Amino acid sequence: MNILALECSSPHASIALQAPCSVERSWTAERNHDAFLFPALQDCLQSLGEQGELSLILVGTGPGSYGGVRVALAAAAGVALVRHSRVVPIPSWEPLAASTGCRVLSDARRGGWALYSSGGAIEVFDSADPVRLLIERGEDLRSGEAHFLLARAGLPLQHAGLIPTARQLIDHWLSLSSERQEELAAKPAEPLYVRPPHITEAKRKPWEF
Repeated sequence: MNILALECSSPHASIALQAPCSVERSWTAERNHDAFLFPALQDCLQSLGEQGELSLILVGTGPGSYGGVRVALAAAAGVALVRHSRVVPIPSWEPLAASTGCRVLSDARRGGWALYSSGGAIEVFDSADPVRLLIERGEDLRSGEAHFLLARAGLPLQHAGLIPTARQLIDHWLSLSSERQEELAAKPAEPLYVRPPHITEAKRKPWEF
């Protein structure tokens, strides 16, 4: 089975192809993942060949960069249409959380913090205080946030600055039972949000006077 994986939920993004001619690419970008993703995607598809079978496309769905995840999902949908592949969403931190039993800490903005647990559960706190108590109790928390940002919030973690990767998505998928794989494949391919999307209603519709 040939598998393509895209992970663009953080500034440190990557793509991986598991096939007879495997390819892995990584790059660093803040708001322009598309400038790097599509050349890397072209390398992977050229390695596979025009007639090469692509059974599966795994996409890291966050939580993380909204723009990066959306670009990865759009690219996966386009390739899947041409290659007749299945697109499967996997939370970006699931490989780490599932393999270690840890919870992954993320900045939820507006002073809040979020903890991701294996299986897709996200708990959001309005301040750093509850997280600080968990650290003091010795709970295994890890984070993709930089050490200095966590220290500034009074949240010193030994395991910080971690990066989810496309290769991890593939390895995690291959470790799952067929039943669990089908559960993931049945889920809609959409971003995983720390908070519900905030939609602002216009005060006046364009057609109202």
